[in-house]
Amino acid sequence: MQDQQQYTDLLIDALLDEGFSVEEAQRLIQLQVVYEERLAKEETNYHRFIRWLVEHGRLSDW
Repeated sequence: MQDQQQYTDLLIDALLDEGFSVEEAQRLIQLQVVYEERLAKEETNYHRFIRWLVEHGRLSDW
C-alpha cells in the first residue's frame, strides 16, 4: 500500500511539473486506474470466449 502511495505521489509530481493542477492530476490518475481495470476485464472476457470456442470445437490450434 505504501508503494502505491509513493507511485501516486510521483505521478502527481510529474503531472504538476507538466502544468496540471493537483485536482487534474488526481483525476487523470483515477481515469488511468479505471481504464486499466476495464482493459483487464475485457481481456478476461476475451479469454473466456476463446476458451469456450475451443471447448465447443469451434476453434483449434491446428
